[in-house]
Amino acid sequence: MGKLDQFLEWFHDGRESEYDKILKVFQTTRRFLQAVIKYGEKDQIDIGYIPHKEWRNDGDLFDFIAENGFLDNVDYNSLGYEVKNYYLLWLIEKDKNIGLKYICDNILTDVVIRDDGFWLRLRDEEELADFFRRSGDYDLQDIAKQILGEDGLKYGWYSDTTDDVYRDVIEELNEKNIQYLANYILKNIGNNDLNISDYNSDFFEELQEIQARDGVFQITQDNVMSLIKDKEAMEELMDGDLGDLKSELYSIHHNAYNSSYETTIYNQVMEGLKEYFSSPIDDVVTKVGEKTKYTSYIKIDDFYGNVMTFIEENLGSGYSDSVLDYHGSYTGMMLQLFNEGTYDAIDFRIDDYPDHRELDQAINDYFGDYI
Repeated sequence: MGKLDQFLEWFHDGRESEYDKILKVFQTTRRFLQAVIKYGEKDQIDIGYIPHKEWRNDGDLFDFIAENGFLDNVDYNSLGYEVKNYYLLWLIEKDKNIGLKYICDNILTDVVIRDDGFWLRLRDEEELADFFRRSGDYDLQDIAKQILGEDGLKYGWYSDTTDDVYRDVIEELNEKNIQYLANYILKNIGNNDLNISDYNSDFFEELQEIQARDGVFQITQDNVMSLIKDKEAMEELMDGDLGDLKSELYSIHHNAYNSSYETTIYNQVMEGLKEYFSSPIDDVVTKVGEKTKYTSYIKIDDFYGNVMTFIEENLGSGYSDSVLDYHGSYTGMMLQLFNEGTYDAIDFRIDDYPDHRELDQAINDYFGDYI
């Protein structure tokens, strides 16, 4: 029987009480392992049986184990749950770049290393919705998934967006679209006799006097711009000879309001992503033969800090979800940290209305398509 057989039996028993018998003799795990080396029993050691407390008690224990060959025939996948995070911590602290590259190449394989940092390769852009809060007045995760998806926002579409299209559309038009509107008016009613009895506006009364017409007036190139500036006159025309224009303006406002609201929410989502990412989404196009492939990436703001937080939070844990390979992705790792309350998921208050600047822009963008 070898000199260490009893100690090795206690070592591989797995019970803390048996391991304590070893420590009563050797005081530390390091001294026990030195004896193992001395008597040529190194191959009998499975470092997975070293208790969690011993790794904590001796911060350099992994260095000693590595330097003395206990890891020669060991890789990350062969280690137990309790040891894996210690192994990665040792690997990163030994050489940060090598350690993080090992994790990207072998464990979190959705992370790509570029010259400027670590980039998350997305299954699709909707994956980023996982970084948002799920509870509260609004399910931000669901809203972000809609915004980042191909179909766009399904939530929050408004039906009655205005009760005053002159104020909310015409008054917001830029010079180019004012000219479009003028051309539309001239095309539809320009130089036609309009009955003064159908209208009450002072604008038309004055126009009739200027034109010296009996019971009628005309909208011409000379007065159409003045007409557009007169709200009362325009509203009377839109209730009369320009009835179709009113309908078109309502459609413009409805579509502009809802599309700009979606843009507002999109901007909030993208602003929220800055909490964990430091770039816009980067769509990379590659061609394989005649096929075109689109892959989306986004730069992770603090990959090193996120990984170290996960490892340190789970040191010595024996649960399957306490190791990176259980999750297999950066997103999965972060979800675990959100669920444990280590990090906060992205949160913000959904705006009730579109950004006014976005709405004005949308109105002017849509105008030429309708008028």
